[in-house]
Amino acid sequence: MKTATFLLLCCLSFCFGAKANNGADSLTLATLLNETATELRSIEQEWAVQATVLKNDLETVNQLLDSFNMVTAPTEYLWALNRKLELRDELATLEAVYQLNMAKARYRKGLELIKIMYEKTLGLDHHFTSLKTFQNIAQLSNPNAYPEFQQTKEVLAGRLKKDNDVRMPALLAGNPLISATFSLVASFIGEAEPKKKEKDLEKIACILDFTVRMYADLNLIYYETEFLKEGNANLKTNCSQLFKEYTKMVGYKVELDVCRSQDDWETLYDQLDNYIANLEAAAAKSKDDPAANRELMKGIANLEFSIDRLLDFLEKYNNFVAQGEKYYQKFEVIAANYPNEAACVGQLPPQYATLKQDIKFSIEKFREAYNIAELTGSKLKDLLYGTSD
Repeated sequence: MKTATFLLLCCLSFCFGAKANNGADSLTLATLLNETATELRSIEQEWAVQATVLKNDLETVNQLLDSFNMVTAPTEYLWALNRKLELRDELATLEAVYQLNMAKARYRKGLELIKIMYEKTLGLDHHFTSLKTFQNIAQLSNPNAYPEFQQTKEVLAGRLKKDNDVRMPALLAGNPLISATFSLVASFIGEAEPKKKEKDLEKIACILDFTVRMYADLNLIYYETEFLKEGNANLKTNCSQLFKEYTKMVGYKVELDVCRSQDDWETLYDQLDNYIANLEAAAAKSKDDPAANRELMKGIANLEFSIDRLLDFLEKYNNFVAQGEKYYQKFEVIAANYPNEAACVGQLPPQYATLKQDIKFSIEKFREAYNIAELTGSKLKDLLYGTSD
């Protein structure tokens, strides 16, 4: 029983064990943890005090039953027997109300956690859209994007034999690899002194070497970044769907983004209070009314099932953040893999250095700002469901 009180507390503790991205986040999460711990302890302590009184009364009644005899003291015996049944019913009702209060507390803290998780997905969304270098990464591997290359290519093309009327189609001219090949060929067969050809070719040697060597790798970074962006878009959709399913049971039908933009949380909390009030009324009648007891049990189960949905989303989020960090670690290796960087350092585009800085920045963001749990899978679930201290 006692370990169950730590369900959401464990969830919050492990979810926010990682570094926060700023002081405000850290303060907010610390406050949420403290409030959760205080509320759950208060509910458990109140239940324990009331349960102790009832159990002591029950023990006293049991002693009376042992001392009374149905033959010699039928009235006292029957009174004690009825009182024993009443106390057992009161204990059962108290237990049901305790479970309801715990479920309500976890459910409401779950709502606050969903709010924070949604902000995390929005932060990831902003992270991906703000990395301009990744959006323009295709230009890094395209020699045609470099003015020096364009100028030299025009010079080389102009040196081709005048009787050569064959012109490369615009479609092929825009192809990075074909354009690079054309420039190489033109430098060899064009009309000019060998030393002049060598000098012109030397001007674009680093551009050609960098774009040809890094073409496949840079495009891999681009497409896998797009994959991560799509994955985060799905994660944000899942968070919105989680909120919809999470709040449907209390009768709230406003979408998460609308609730957030209109700051409609108090309306949601009011509907939760009404839902709990109906269940409390059912709890009061549950010992005499089977229908009321079924309503109460169903209500508690709905609250607990909502927590299950939240835990499923947390696992998806954890997996995505872990995957994102691994992708960027791979990008870091790829970006640092250009073998002639030292020889061409003065001719490489500044976007290349920016790209490597952005990758390092992204790794730190995934490791610190977006990472919210160190434990995943069965170990985390064991702790969340109170099967392990």
